[in-house]
Amino acid sequence: MKKYNSQATKWLFILSLISIATLITGVVSFVVGISDIGLQIGLISLGGLLSTLFTACCLADGSRYLIIDDKKIDLPRGADINGKTVFKRTVAAIDGISSIECVLYKGDRIVSKDTRFYSLKMKDGSIITFTLYAYGKKAEEEIFSTLKKKI
Repeated sequence: MKKYNSQATKWLFILSLISIATLITGVVSFVVGISDIGLQIGLISLGGLLSTLFTACCLADGSRYLIIDDKKIDLPRGADINGKTVFKRTVAAIDGISSIECVLYKGDRIVSKDTRFYSLKMKDGSIITFTLYAYGKKAEEEIFSTLKKKI
């Protein structure tokens, strides 16, 4: 079993730790009684706001993992099944997949980059389409080659 996490999860975790440290610094300076009240309010406000924001984003992004097992592939939320976006995790049995295809869509390089869309054609006739850009180029190639080998 191999689990892939989004690249942003690590950075959001680091930003969460920095914001929590800022909040703790503000609370400690308040308790100790540092005379600069503006600094105390600023650190507590900024740390409280940013730690809430980054921790929530870190938890949300941490749930976007992908798991490839010997028997199934567990896709994150947002995969398309027969053209309809599914807002829950999608699990596909490896033995139920007849083929996998990769289609490159060229981006305009201003708003969007080039993106590969992967389609799992199932033996029951359904098609599951998803992207892997959030996991990085290396992980994207590894996931695709692993699925090719298993099918």
